[in-house]
Amino acid sequence: MSRYFHSASIRYAVALWLATVLALFVAFLAQLEPAQWAGITVWIMFIQNPRINYSKIIWWVFGTVVGALMAVALTACFSQAPELFLLSLAVWLAGCAAAATLVKSYRAYGVVLAGYTCAIVSMSAADHPDQVFQLAVSRVSCIFVGMAAAVLLITLLLPTRQHWRETLRHLEEQLKATLTQAAKALAPDSTHPVHFTWRRMVDRLSTLEHTLDMTTAESAGSRLHAAQARSLVATLFCLLARAQAVEIHLSRPGGSHPPHEVHELMGRARALLTACAEAVSATEAPDRTFFIGDGVSKLREELATTRRLLPSEPTPEVVSAQFILGRLDEILKELAHAAQDWAGLFGPWTARRASHLAAHRDYHTAFVYALRMLLAMALASAIWFITEWPAGSQFILFIAVVCSLLSLLDHAPILGFAFLKSALFCATMAYVETFWLLQKAEGFPVMALALGLFLLPAAYAYRHPRLHGSAVVSMLIFYGLTMPANQMNYDVSAFLNNGLALLSAAACGFFSFHAVPSLSPASKRSGLLRTIQNDLAQAGRGEGALSEQGWTSRMFDRLRLLHQTTGEHEPPEDMRGPENVVLTSLQLGLRQRRLRALLREGDMVPGAAELVVTALRQFRRLSRQPEAVADSLRSACARLQESLENSLGTLREGSLAALAEMREMVLLIETPALLYPD
Repeated sequence: MSRYFHSASIRYAVALWLATVLALFVAFLAQLEPAQWAGITVWIMFIQNPRINYSKIIWWVFGTVVGALMAVALTACFSQAPELFLLSLAVWLAGCAAAATLVKSYRAYGVVLAGYTCAIVSMSAADHPDQVFQLAVSRVSCIFVGMAAAVLLITLLLPTRQHWRETLRHLEEQLKATLTQAAKALAPDSTHPVHFTWRRMVDRLSTLEHTLDMTTAESAGSRLHAAQARSLVATLFCLLARAQAVEIHLSRPGGSHPPHEVHELMGRARALLTACAEAVSATEAPDRTFFIGDGVSKLREELATTRRLLPSEPTPEVVSAQFILGRLDEILKELAHAAQDWAGLFGPWTARRASHLAAHRDYHTAFVYALRMLLAMALASAIWFITEWPAGSQFILFIAVVCSLLSLLDHAPILGFAFLKSALFCATMAYVETFWLLQKAEGFPVMALALGLFLLPAAYAYRHPRLHGSAVVSMLIFYGLTMPANQMNYDVSAFLNNGLALLSAAACGFFSFHAVPSLSPASKRSGLLRTIQNDLAQAGRGEGALSEQGWTSRMFDRLRLLHQTTGEHEPPEDMRGPENVVLTSLQLGLRQRRLRALLREGDMVPGAAELVVTALRQFRRLSRQPEAVADSLRSACARLQESLENSLGTLREGSLAALAEMREMVLLIETPALLYPD
C-alpha cells in the first residue's frame, strides 16, 4: 500500500482541506462575498510551496494590495469608456506578465498577483462601477483570510523542515568544489587543451540565489545570516572567475612560462586553496583564523614584493608575470573573504560587502508573454462586445487569471490537452458537488465534508509533477462554479453559463500561448550571445556598467540559461562554441572593469590614460568588427609599451598592469576557440 499511498501527501491533503474549511468559515462569519476567493487563496499557497516564508507573505500582500488599488483607479478613470477600460486592463496585465519573467522567486508571483487581482476586482465591478471600492475591500479581505488560514494550518500540521541546514550543506559543497577548482586552475597543462569540466558546479551555484530567497527567512538564525550567505555566493562567483583567468592565460599555446618566483608563489597559493577546501565543514563552527591561518597575508605581501621587483623592460614575459600576479592577488583576497563569510554563517560576523547578485533579464521572453496576454484579452473583449454575452465579464476575468498564472510556467504551452481534460473534470466535479450533494443538504459541516470529498483526493493527486502545472487553474474552475457562499445559488442555467465561460477562457488562454510560440532554443542562444556583445559594447563606453561582482554573477547565470537550452543532461558537442563565447566574454568584461579601476587610481605614465580610454571605446564595434577591436587594442599596447620604455622609474606599476590587461584582451579576442576546443 505504501507504493500508492504516501503519508506525507495524505498529511498535506488533510492540512489543505482543513485550511480551506477554516478560511471559508471565517469568510462566512465575516459576511465576505464571494467567499470562494478565500478557498482559492488557500489552494494556491499550498500548491506553490507549502512552507512558511516571510518573503512569500510580503510579496503576496504586495501583489494583492497593488492590484486592488489599480482596479479602483482604472474603474474610476474609465467607468464610462469600456473600450479604454479594457485596453488599460490589458496593458496592465501584459506589463505584469512581462515583469514576472524578469524577476525570480516569490517576487514573480507577487507581480502576477498584482495583475490578476486587478482583473478580479475590476471585472467584478463591471456592472456596478460605483461599488468597486467595496468589492476591492471584500476581495482583499478574502485573500488575507485565506493566507492566514493557510499559514496557520501549515504551521500546525505540516512538518517543519530544516531548510537552512540543507542550505548550509549546499554552501559547504559549493565552497569545497570552488576552492578545489581554483587550485586546479593554478596548475594547467599547456600541452593538453583545457576542457570545461565544471559546468554543473556553475549551474548549481547560479541557482543558490533563488534557494537563499526561499530559505533565509524561515527562522531567526537564517534571517540573521542571510546577507552573509549571499556574500559567500558572490565571493565564490568571483573566485571562480579569477581562477579561470589564470587557467586561460597559462593554457594558451605558445604562451610564455612564468618566472621561477612566480611559479613558486602559484604553488603555495594552490596548496593553501587545497588545504582550505579540506578544512571546510558544516558540522563544526569554523574559526576564520584557523581556516586560513596567516598564509593569505604573507602570500599577498610576497606578491606585492615580487611585482615591485619585476624587470624594468615591459617584455612579454614581464607583462605575463604582471597579469598572473594580479590575478593571484585577487584570488587570495577572495579566499580571505570566503573564509570570513563561511565563518560568519556560524558566528557574529557581518557581511563583508553588499551583495547584489545580478541575473540575466530576458526581455525577448518578457515581450512574448506580454504579447500573449494582449492577444488573449483582445480576443476575449471582442467576443464579449460582439455577442453581448451575459457571462462576458466572468469570461474576461478568468482569461486574465489563466494567462497570468500560466506566465509563471516555462512549460505552459506543452500542457495542452492534458490541462483541458483536467479543467473539464473539475467542472464536472463542481456540478456533482453543487447539485448532487450541496443542494440536498444544509449547514456548514455538510458543505465542509462535501468539499472534502473532492479536495482531499485532488490535493493528493495534484502533487504529482505531471499534474502540478494545471493544478491552480483547474481548481479555479471548481471554485468558480461551486461558488460556496452563505446563500447558495442552485440555478442550473447560470451554472452552465459560467461553466462555458470558464472553460472557454481556459481554451482561449492556451490558444494565445500557442498562437505566440516560445522562442526556440537556437533563438534563445543567439539572443543570449547578442545581449552579451551589447553589454560589452556599453561597458566599453562606460554606460551602465555593472560592478565586477554583478558582471560575474550575471555571466554565470547566462551560462546556466545557455545549458538549459539543450534540454539534455550532457550538453552536445556543438554547445562548446557558445560556452566558449560566454566564458571569453566574462573575462573580457572583467578586463574592462579592471582597466577602469586603474584609470580611477591614476597611477600611470603620461598619456597612458588617454590610450586606455580610447582602447575601451573601441568595444562598440565588437559585434561587427572584432578584428578591428583587436587591432586597436594591439596598437594601444604598442604605444603604451613605448611610453613605458621612455619613462623608466615613474608611475610604472599602474601602466604595466594596464598593458597586461590589454594584451590579455587582444589574446581573448583573437584566439577564443583555443579555450575549450571540441
